[in-house]
Amino acid sequence: MIRMRTVLVVLLCSVSLFSAFTNAAESMVSVSPPRALAEFSLKDQYGHDFGIEQFKDRWSMVFVGFTSCPDVCPVTLANLEAVRAEMGFRMRPDRIPNIIFLAVDPDRDTDVLKDYLAFFHPQYIGITGSGSEIDKLIKGLDAFYRLDKSGPEDRNYNVIHNATVSIISPEATVVASIRPPFHPHKTGEYLIGIINKHMQLVD
Repeated sequence: MIRMRTVLVVLLCSVSLFSAFTNAAESMVSVSPPRALAEFSLKDQYGHDFGIEQFKDRWSMVFVGFTSCPDVCPVTLANLEAVRAEMGFRMRPDRIPNIIFLAVDPDRDTDVLKDYLAFFHPQYIGITGSGSEIDKLIKGLDAFYRLDKSGPEDRNYNVIHNATVSIISPEATVVASIRPPFHPHKTGEYLIGIINKHMQLVD
């Protein structure tokens, strides 16, 4: 309950945080040629297997974070849903990317991941697992994280991670990356262009 109240407070503050980002330059970078992901083995928030096959046949936006994240993660998850909503006015539902939250702090994330993501949207997918398997996907995404533990008994540590969102094609390749502030219209327009161009190449 305390965790959910904390997330709610952060979401209520997200308008202010988003306003602070409005003058920031949004970074959108295409990956050419697309970068293939290596095999990995994780679990989703329901305990189901999640590997490279689960990326196939659907577009995905993958964001790296952790459930104890005080600000960046909840604000980003909310903003990405606004991007998806914007895209929904222009695209078929099956081409709108899934939002996948790669939780990189399994000791604290695994037991609460399902409830955490349900607070944002019932269709969000959360994945986590062993550090070695997380690292395989992190490497493929060209992402970064670090658990800032002072020792094995430390339970109040922070997690440092990048805020980049990776865009994954239905062929399980990384085709682009985007960074905050994730303006719904601007980001949506960019993703629509990436997806339409890609679909023309594979059709």
